[in-house]
Amino acid sequence: MCLNKDKDNEVYRFNSSTHGSHAIVINSVGKNKKVLDVGCNKGYLSHKFKENGCHVVGIEADSKCAEIAKEFCDEVLIGDIEQIETLSYPDSYFDAIVFADILEHLKDPQRVLLKLGKYLSPDGIIIVSLPNIARLDIRLRLLFGKFNYEEAGILDKSHLRFFTLVTAKNLIQDSGYQILHINYSGSFSTFLRLLPAYFAFQFIIIAEKHKNA
Repeated sequence: MCLNKDKDNEVYRFNSSTHGSHAIVINSVGKNKKVLDVGCNKGYLSHKFKENGCHVVGIEADSKCAEIAKEFCDEVLIGDIEQIETLSYPDSYFDAIVFADILEHLKDPQRVLLKLGKYLSPDGIIIVSLPNIARLDIRLRLLFGKFNYEEAGILDKSHLRFFTLVTAKNLIQDSGYQILHINYSGSFSTFLRLLPAYFAFQFIIIAEKHKNA
């Protein structure tokens, strides 16, 4: 998903914070893996995966962003992941499939998770980052009748789906995956650990294919 406000002021860009969701995703992928980066944008994460010795395949709907991402990926598939039915890769090919800030933009994220599951190796993982619509500040806005879309962030105007911690877990589990670990990005670290559903900006979920799937 590649969206820009204008030429110089990008809506989406790499978050260099060591405690941000991008750092968590990169560390979760690890080194020397075969990675599918779904919604790779301009290759912000793909670039880091390549620096870690990974073989990276990106998928990006925006052709201009895809052309830029080609510099950092071994291959970029240009197209809408909801419309792409099959990939030119064998089953169980990828060690990690990354869904970083993409599923909330889709009409049917569960179908995409199900569809791509066949390409994940038996010991592979998916890494999903989703914004938390139930964050405390959003709850307070709703209390006062405010739900105003924004250019970026939790209330990004291009979001089609919204997730709480419970519904994020349900999405992953109902798509045939078993959750291994959940990380959280956001400030107020003490409160974040104690009450992630209220203080997390994003949920970063690491999961594997369910053994019975």
